[in-house]
Amino acid sequence: MEIDTVRQQILEAAEARFSVYGYQKTTMAELAGDCTMSAANLYRYFDNKLDIGAALAKQSMLENEALLEQIVNDGMLSASEKLIAFTRKQLHYTYHYFESAPRLAELVEVITAQRPDVIAAHRHNKLTLLKQLLLAGQAAGAFTFDDVDDTSDAIHSATLLFYFPLTMSLYPLAIMEDKVVHVCQLLLKGLSPTV
Repeated sequence: MEIDTVRQQILEAAEARFSVYGYQKTTMAELAGDCTMSAANLYRYFDNKLDIGAALAKQSMLENEALLEQIVNDGMLSASEKLIAFTRKQLHYTYHYFESAPRLAELVEVITAQRPDVIAAHRHNKLTLLKQLLLAGQAAGAFTFDDVDDTSDAIHSATLLFYFPLTMSLYPLAIMEDKVVHVCQLLLKGLSPTV
């Protein structure tokens, strides 16, 4: 088997096991057994369990970023529609991912504490997409702002409720969707050119 194929098999086994038993209670030996390989062989592909968890988190984050990039590049949506769709997509991706496997939130806590580089890279990529969205909106005359970095960071902070996995259990999805609309309306009022 190719290295990438085996690594993907390990990540799929890890996601399944972390989903049921949590990150802390999963051992490398169990993951190796799930992949029908020895623990020694597993270490040929990943240095340790944290390395597996980080790779799994990166994979999920890249998938999310690809969906957000599609929205940013959608020529059929206005800048305002893109901002709402961007925020809504973050909510739906995160909500459905963790609704089906709430134990994966444990992995988020571990990665946040022990691999902040993974979180920082994801944040950077989302901010880059937000900047692209904002600059296109500004060029179209739909948005006005002084500094794209500060504005994208403010939007990222204001919408934290909709993409942070540990907040997904605070409200039912329907209420979260209403909150997306209300928060985005406030953001859009702030971005609207003054008349």
